[in-house]
Amino acid sequence: MKKLLLFTFGALALSLNSFAQKTGRISGSLFDEKRQNMPFANVFLLKASDSTLVKGGIADINGQFVFEAISANQYLVSVSMVGYAKYTSPKITISDENTDVKLPEIQLALDAKTLEGVTVRSKKPLLEQLPDKLVMNVENSIVSSGSTALEVLQRAPGVSIDQNDNISLKGKQGVQIYMDGKPTYMSQEQLANLLKNMNSDQIEKIEIISNPSAKYDAAGNSGIINIVTKRNTNFGTNGSFTLGTGLSLVPEDANIKGLFPKYNANLNLNNRKGKFNHFGNISMRQGQNYNVNRFERNLEGRYFDQSAVRKTESYNLSLRAGSDYFINKTTTLGVLVNVNAGHWGSLGLAENNNKISKNGVVESILATTSNPARDWTNVTFNTNFKHSFNDKGQDLTADFDYSVYDNQSNELGMITNFFNGNGETSGKPLTVTSDIPNKYNITAGKLDYTLPLSASNSKFEVGVKTSFVKSDNNIQFFNDGKVDMGRTNHFIYTENINAAYTNFSKKFNDKWNLQAGLRMEHTKSNGESITLKETRHRDYVNFFPSLYLTHTINKKNTMNFNYSRRIDRPDYQSLNPFIFFLDPYTYELGNEYLRPQMTNAFELTHTFNSAFVTTIGYSNTQDFMNQIIKNAVNEPEILEKLKKYNYSDEIDVNNITFAVRENIGSRENYNIAVSFPVPVKKWWNMNNNVSAFYNVFKGELLGEQLNVRNLAYNIFTSQNFTLKKGWTAEASMWYNSANIEGTFSGKALYAINGGFSKTFWDKKASLRFTVNDIFATAKWRGETKFGGVDMKIRNRWDGRQARVNFVYRFGNQNVKASRNRQTATSAEQRRAGGGEN
Repeated sequence: MKKLLLFTFGALALSLNSFAQKTGRISGSLFDEKRQNMPFANVFLLKASDSTLVKGGIADINGQFVFEAISANQYLVSVSMVGYAKYTSPKITISDENTDVKLPEIQLALDAKTLEGVTVRSKKPLLEQLPDKLVMNVENSIVSSGSTALEVLQRAPGVSIDQNDNISLKGKQGVQIYMDGKPTYMSQEQLANLLKNMNSDQIEKIEIISNPSAKYDAAGNSGIINIVTKRNTNFGTNGSFTLGTGLSLVPEDANIKGLFPKYNANLNLNNRKGKFNHFGNISMRQGQNYNVNRFERNLEGRYFDQSAVRKTESYNLSLRAGSDYFINKTTTLGVLVNVNAGHWGSLGLAENNNKISKNGVVESILATTSNPARDWTNVTFNTNFKHSFNDKGQDLTADFDYSVYDNQSNELGMITNFFNGNGETSGKPLTVTSDIPNKYNITAGKLDYTLPLSASNSKFEVGVKTSFVKSDNNIQFFNDGKVDMGRTNHFIYTENINAAYTNFSKKFNDKWNLQAGLRMEHTKSNGESITLKETRHRDYVNFFPSLYLTHTINKKNTMNFNYSRRIDRPDYQSLNPFIFFLDPYTYELGNEYLRPQMTNAFELTHTFNSAFVTTIGYSNTQDFMNQIIKNAVNEPEILEKLKKYNYSDEIDVNNITFAVRENIGSRENYNIAVSFPVPVKKWWNMNNNVSAFYNVFKGELLGEQLNVRNLAYNIFTSQNFTLKKGWTAEASMWYNSANIEGTFSGKALYAINGGFSKTFWDKKASLRFTVNDIFATAKWRGETKFGGVDMKIRNRWDGRQARVNFVYRFGNQNVKASRNRQTATSAEQRRAGGGEN
C-alpha cells in the first residue's frame, strides 16, 4: 500500500507542478520577539486595494515563506500566529520591472493590539488542533463536497465505523454525537440513518472532544463529536446555493450492476438588519445505493453460507430556520426549528440466499426476498435567551427544547421459499410482514450562568438541566397474515434526568491555568412491556468530576492534563425486550437488563508551536456494553420461545443465531495520537494525524472467561495544492488497521480520495469534481469465534463514488460575528433516533 500511496501523491504532485510557472515572486523570513526563527505561522497574500485573499500558506520549519506565480499588482502580506499580534506589511508592487521582492525580516510582537482595517478572508486548514478538541474544517474540503455526513465522519482522524455503522473514537465505541452543540437523542440505527441522509454541504466543521468538561452532558464514554452546521451571520442579506450529482463506480467483486445515481441540493439564506437576524437552510438529498453481504457460520458441524444483495433508494428533506432578536446591547432572544422528513426503501426486492450443508453435502436451501421500507418525520423547536450583565463575560443563558420523532418501519413482504439439497421445492413458503412504529417525545430545558472574577483571574460557572423522554414502540409481526405473538411487543419507556453542574477556572500566572468541575445527574426511568406484562424501574444518582490543568512551559511548548468521568446509557430500543426478525435463521433481541457503562478517562497533551500536538490517554470502562452473537441452542429460555412460535416445519430453531447487546465486563483503553502539519512546498501543504490504541477486554461471557488484547492504529493524511487561476486540488487517505471490539475482530480497511476545484465569477462560484475511495478498498471483513459461535462476515457498500458539485455564494460577505449558542436537547436525541435533527 505504501508504494501505491507514494505513486498516487507523487503523480499528482508532478502533474500539478506544471501549473506553477513564475510571473512574480514575494518572499520573506519570520522571527519571534527573541530573534529566533518562527516556523508554521499563517502567511496571507492580500490585494492592497480591498484586502481580499490572493494566496495563503504556512511558513516552513525555518520561518521562511514564498509566494510565486504572482501577477502584476499591489499587495499586502499579513502574518498571524497564536499569542502574537498580526503583522501587515506596507504595499508591495509587482510589475514587469519588479518581479522578485524579498521583504525585510519580519519580527512578530507579543501582546500587541490587533491591527485594524484589514479583513483576511483566509481558508482554514482541514485539521486544527486546539487545546481541548480537534477540529476538521469540512466546508473547505474538496473531497468532502457532495458526501454524506457519515462518509465525512469516516474520514475524520481517530474515527472508525464498523459494518453496523457503530462509530468509534480512538478505539472506543459510545461516542456522543452533537448537532450544533446539542445532543442527538437517537438509537445507533437511527443516528446512522440521520448521518447517511445529511449533506456535507450543510456542515461547517466537525469538533472531536475526547474529554468534555462538566458543562456537557455526562453521556458518551469515549467523548463527543460535535457537527457544526453552516450559519452565516453577516450584516445584510447573503447566502449560498449548492447543486450536485454523482454516481457509484461499482467494483467487479461487488457482483452487482448499476450506476446508482445521486442528487443533492442545498440553500443557505441569512438576513441581518437592525435588531433582527434571520437564518435558514433547506437541503434535499436523493439517491440509490447498494449493499452486498456474506455471512458464513459453522454450528456444530453444520455450515451456513448466506449471501444478501440489497439495492435501495432514499430521499431526505431537511429544513432549519430561526431568528435572533437583539432586544438591546445586552439581551438576545432566539427561536429555532428543525424539520427532517424522508423515506428509505428497497429498489426492487432484496435477495437473501442461505445454503445449509454438512460434511460438504448440501442439505437445504432458503431463498428469501424482502421489501423493507422506512419513513420518518422529526421536528424540534427551540427557544433560547441570553443576557450579558457587563462586557467582562458575566452571562445568563437559557434554552427550552421540544422534539417529536415519528419513525415508521415496515416489512411489506418477506417471503422465504424452501428447497432440499437437490434444489426441489420443500414445504410451504413463509410470508412475514411487520409494522414497527417508533415514536418519541422529548422535552428539555437548561439554564447556565457565568461569573468572571477578574480580581483573582478566575471564572465561576453553574448550570442546571432537566429532560423528559417518552418512547412508544408497538412492534407487530405477522406470519401469513396472522399475528406472531412470539415477536409482537408493545413497549413504553419513560425517562427523566435532572442535572446540575459547577465549573471553576483560574489563571494563576502566565504559566499555569486550572479548571475543575463537578456534574450531578439523577436518572429515573421506567420500561413497561404491555404485551409481556413486565415492568422495570430504575432510580440512580451519579457524580461526574472533571479536571483540566494547563502549563505553558515556554512560548513554544504547552502541556495539558485532563480527567473526566462519563456514562453511556443504553439507547431506548435496546431496552425493549423484543425479538426482531431479520430472516428465518437470524434474529436481534432487546435486553431490558442492560446497564449503563461508566468510564474514567485521563489525557496528557503536549503542543509544540501551536502546530505539533501529541496526546497520550488512558480510560477504564466498567459494565462495558457490546453486541454479541449467540446460538439459540445455548439459551434454553430463548429456544423454548422460538419453538413455541415456529411457524414452519422447514426451520430448525436449533440452528438460529441472534444478536443482543450485553454488559460483558470491563475495557481498558491506552491511546496515543499525533497531529502535525507539513508545508512540503510553497504550493503544497500536508495535514497528518496518526493515532494508536491498545484495548484490553475482560469479563465472563457465554460461560467462558473473556481476556482479549488488541493493538490497532488509524492514519489520516490530506494533501492540499494551491494552483494558479483559481485552481486547487486535494488528495487524502484514511487507514484503519485490523481491530477487535469485544468478541468481534475486523480486518484493515482504507480509502484514497481526490478532487479538483475551480473558483470563478470573482470567487463567488466554484465547481468541484471528486472521487471517493478511488481504488474501492473500503469494505468490511470480520469474524467472531467465541462461546461456540463461529461466524465470518463480509460487507461491501457503494463507497467509490464520483461527484460534481456547483457552489454559488451571494450577498454581503463581510463577516460580522454573532453569538454561538447551544440548545438544551443534546444527549437524548442520540438514544431516540430517526432521520435528521
